Amino acid sequence: MQVTTPAATKKVVNLWPGVAPGSEQWKQQEAMLGSGPGQRIVNVNTPTLTAFLSDPAKATGTAIIIAPGGGFIFLGTDTHEVAEWLVARGLAAFVLKYRTVQLEGQNEAQLTNPAERASELSLTITP
Repeated sequence: MQVTTPAATKKVVNLWPGVAPGSEQWKQQEAMLGSGPGQRIVNVNTPTLTAFLSDPAKATGTAIIIAPGGGFIFLGTDTHEVAEWLVARGLAAFVLKYRTVQLEGQNEAQLTNPAERASELSLTITP
């Protein structure tokens, strides 16, 4: 799925002024892990919404919000490709980059398998 959109049609908006509540004491920096289809972002503490807008001549008036998966531990990064695919078809797409749990670690190896450390992270998963 290789579609490109002009830079002018993409705009990033911070959803919270300054540091988002609950992450004031975070020391870990946002990091990109992996590459290709398995690439993901961890330690997100600045929530944003990225707007991908269609050419007005093609716009259908329909918009879609894309929330990447990752179980609150990481965010998948293939969402921009999906947004560009939608834009090419006349839809507006908004990619939500929401906060994730803070993971401790200094390198990719330490941050790679957070699901195995769920008890360490004090995560409770309820239906």
